[in-house]
Amino acid sequence: MRILRSEWLKAISVPTAWILLGTMVLIEALAAGLVTGLVDVKELRGRDPASLLIGTPLSTVLIFTLGALLATNEYRHGTANQTFVITPRRERVIVAKLAVGLVIGVVSALLYITVNAGLALSILSNRGVPVDGDLAVNIYSGVGVGIVLGCVFGVALGALLRNQVLAIVVGLVLFLLRGVVALFIGTTVGKFFPGEALLALQGTPTNENLLSQTDAGLVLAATCLALAIAGVAATRYREIT
Repeated sequence: MRILRSEWLKAISVPTAWILLGTMVLIEALAAGLVTGLVDVKELRGRDPASLLIGTPLSTVLIFTLGALLATNEYRHGTANQTFVITPRRERVIVAKLAVGLVIGVVSALLYITVNAGLALSILSNRGVPVDGDLAVNIYSGVGVGIVLGCVFGVALGALLRNQVLAIVVGLVLFLLRGVVALFIGTTVGKFFPGEALLALQGTPTNENLLSQTDAGLVLAATCLALAIAGVAATRYREIT
């Protein structure tokens, strides 16, 4: 509990964490409010409702970045040695960081659902645009789980790579260049990549080459678990400088 409390205090005491979280809420509010409020009603009725509820992918990107910062800040500022002297069993520190990332991911997901549902669904209802309740639950559940796993993915990747810039760049490549990767290796394999799995988990419409929502969640969770195990092992056995 001492390690967990320490890692939690480190996370909430960093201004960048609050900036990223606030930016996510602001961007999501703007996206949900402007798209549903300014687009012509006829056009809204002709669009797939899922595309209106998924929100902006920047939410997941920002939370992934926050997760990566949680794992790499100590290496960047040179305080990792002190942490591991106090807690010689390094794997406990990484597990604590992963747990904090999980909690922050859950909070971020709840904020996304609150903001998007509060704005998008309310505006669509007021403008007479019907949205199926079951569809909304599936979309919000998928995007919420994606945000949670995105944060854990960032922590695990940061623990493995240590370098802050490298971890963020590698993560963004894995998520944002998904279409390019899938194009070269084929959709049969490409759909299992993190970016493709995230799209499927969010319930992205009109794409038959993606996994089912459940399978995508399992693939993304397995990827996070594999990275977490690799990060714990690498932190335990390599020299900290």
